[in-house]
Formats: sequence, structure tokens, C-alpha cells
Amino acid sequence: MIVAAAITALSLLIPQQLDRIVHEGTPGVEAHVNGRNHVAGKAPLNGRVRIGSITKSFVAVATLRLVAENKVQLDEPVNRFVPHITDDRITVRQVLQHTSGLPDYVLAVGVPKIADIRDRYFEPHELLDAALRQQPALQPGEKYEYSNTNYVVAGLLVQKVTGRPVGEAIGDVITKAGLKDTYWPGQGERQIRGRHAQAYALSDLLDPKSAVVNATEIETSAAWTSGAMVSTPADVAKFYRALLQGGLLPKAQLDEMRKTVAIDDRSAYGLGLESTKLSCGGVWWGHGGSIHGWASLGGATDNGGHAAITLTALPGTFGKDPARTFQQMFDVMDTAFCKK
Repeated sequence: MIVAAAITALSLLIPQQLDRIVHEGTPGVEAHVNGRNHVAGKAPLNGRVRIGSITKSFVAVATLRLVAENKVQLDEPVNRFVPHITDDRITVRQVLQHTSGLPDYVLAVGVPKIADIRDRYFEPHELLDAALRQQPALQPGEKYEYSNTNYVVAGLLVQKVTGRPVGEAIGDVITKAGLKDTYWPGQGERQIRGRHAQAYALSDLLDPKSAVVNATEIETSAAWTSGAMVSTPADVAKFYRALLQGGLLPKAQLDEMRKTVAIDDRSAYGLGLESTKLSCGGVWWGHGGSIHGWASLGGATDNGGHAAITLTALPGTFGKDPARTFQQMFDVMDTAFCKK
């Protein structure tokens, strides 16, 4: 009776939270919570979405599979695989944990202005070179600082070790996780396959007064292994549940993935995997992802809870307080795992 009441409360709370996000200006919201799909606004139920930096978790798993095969060591210099990195103090672990000190390439290649990257194809080494032309602000291992460059390096490592395009190694992870609606986009693929919402972004992400544009179709090579993948909320939630339950990595590598450094008083970062404190105690493990037109969170708990949420516009696109909208997304995840 108590369990049934909790499920009923949860099934009511999540739609209410999603409706509130839409009411405050977001065009559409999709979510998956413990086996149930939810939707609000102008979005299909469990439609395909661009998951942005949730891609990093897939790339980290692909890398750690190579560690499990003794083809890569976490604490060896990453320049054994990516010679463009001349500082041999930077390790594979530091790249996966955002403690390498490598500068972020995003501003250098013009990512904030969608018109500058929507139709342009970037080679991965172009992204890395743009980062390396900048002076590093931190020393390797000094502290956590999020940089998309790290996962471009990880993608290049995977390609070097496997001798295959990185999309194939990620495809192996997708297959092992049993995901049916998740894929790595083909070169030059600007459209999203199958059922999906329209997504919106500011024409200049750094200018809150810039025009809002449709960002659904876009070349994602500027994100590459830092954020190019397409999935659904259900698949994202399923991926993290499979990961935490030991279905994607041996225990030794999953344990390494969950060794964290602090981000702030709420969150900590492992190897492509972030922990976030829950209001009911404990943490959920997962990742967030933002890319032109989309903002997502996905994760799971050790007891099998799994959830994901995606907005069809970056918070702040329609003039609302972006920090409030991001917090509303985290509140949905907290509700999903704490069953308020």
C-alpha cells in the first residue's frame, strides 16, 4: 500500500515539474523515470534528442574497455597515443577526469555562434590544435576544470588504439548496453533520424539578446567526442543503469570510473561520470549535456533507479533565468530518485 502510494505520488509529481518548466518558456521537455516516459509541451514521447556532453560517458566507457584489455593504462602519458600533446605529465586519467589543464577549444572555433558552425565540418585535430594554441591556465593534475578538449583527446586515443573510427568503438558500447535509439552521427549528418522535436537556441550563446533560431539541424563535428551523439531519454537512463550494474565494464574499471574529485559541494567528477548528492541521502551517477537546442541530464543510482530529462531549448533561450531552469532539471532527477 505504501509502495503503491509512492509510485502514484511520483507519477503525479514528475508531470507537474515538467509542465512547470514548459509554462516558464521551454518549448518541450521529454523525460524517462524508472521505466516510464513523460512529455510536456511540443515534443514527442521519448523522441530522439542530441545529448551533448552525455557523449563523454560513452567515450569514457570505450576508453576503459581498452584499459580492461591492457591496451591502455590510466596513469600513463596520453601523448603515447596522441603525440600532439607534448606535455608528458598529462595522463589518460587526467584527460578523462578534466584535471589535465588542457584549455577548452570551444570559444576558439566559434561554437557560441551557431551560424559559424552549423554547416562547417571540423576535423578532430582542428579542434585540438585550436585548444593547444592557447596557454594552459592550470598544471596537469592541479585541479578539476571542465574542458571539452579532454574528450577530443580521448576520442583520438580510442581511434589510435583500435585502428577504427571512434564511432565504431562507441557503437560497440551502444550495442552492449542494448540501446535501440542511440547512434553516433555519420560525417556531415545534420538531421536527426526518426521522431524528434524541433529545438531552439540563441544565435549567439554569449548574447542573451540575440535572436532565437531553430537549431534542430546542425553539423555536430564541432562537438565530436565531447558531445555529438543522439539518443532518447529512455536509452540514456538505460545506459547509466547498465553501467552502474556492471553490464558495460569489469568491476575494476567501474571502480576507477567512480573515483572522484570535487566539483562543488553538491557534485564530484570521476572518469566521464559525475556524482550528484540527493536530498534523501546518497548520490546519483550520470552526466549532463548541453548543445545548441538541447539540454539534458541522465543518470542512475546503485539501487537500480534510472532517469533522464531533455529540454528542447538551452536554458535562457527564451529569456528566463537559466540557473533556475537548470535547477528545475536537477529537481526532476532528485524527485525521480527520492520518490518525493
